[in-house]
Amino acid sequence: MDKERVGIQSVEVGFALLDALSRARGPLMLKDLAQEAGMSAAKAHRYLVSFQRLGLVVQDARNARYDLGPAALKLGLASLTRLDAMRLARERMAPLMDALGHTLALAVWGNHGPTIVHWEEAPRALTANLRLGDVMPLLSSATGRCFAAYLPREKTAALLAEELALATRQGRADLPHDEAGVQALLHEVRERRCARVLDTLLPG
Repeated sequence: MDKERVGIQSVEVGFALLDALSRARGPLMLKDLAQEAGMSAAKAHRYLVSFQRLGLVVQDARNARYDLGPAALKLGLASLTRLDAMRLARERMAPLMDALGHTLALAVWGNHGPTIVHWEEAPRALTANLRLGDVMPLLSSATGRCFAAYLPREKTAALLAEELALATRQGRADLPHDEAGVQALLHEVRERRCARVLDTLLPG
């Protein structure tokens, strides 16, 4: 039994880097990533080289920061699609699309916010520049507003604060600029049990 339980320790050690990236709010410098994973920068770098070859990690050439790569996204999406709730939702999307005549997207709450995990495009749909794995903003997308309205506030507080600050800097007249405005918007979503945006994220 003990022999059957023997694993590969280096795989388990290296996973600490992937786990740290999954918990981070964004890309990390090598020293910060290594610290989060509890290892030296030199040791972390060796693992990251291999992870880059496999597509699990990518490095931004402009700032040298590391982030999860396309292979990590592929694994995550594959896992999500095997959940019963996801399967049941996907089965209902095509008939609903036929009835409504509109493109539908299915999203779940991910590490960085509402994440698109499935897409059913209507025959006469407007062109939408969206891909599987895209994260929807909480204030400027209908998807994000629904999540913000119904999730516990501690789940969304940090993201909402970032988006409020950005909306203020950009002078966005179509988005709230303070907490009172956010609460009014989310109250309306809960009252109507749906959210709607017009040209705040995607034209048309």
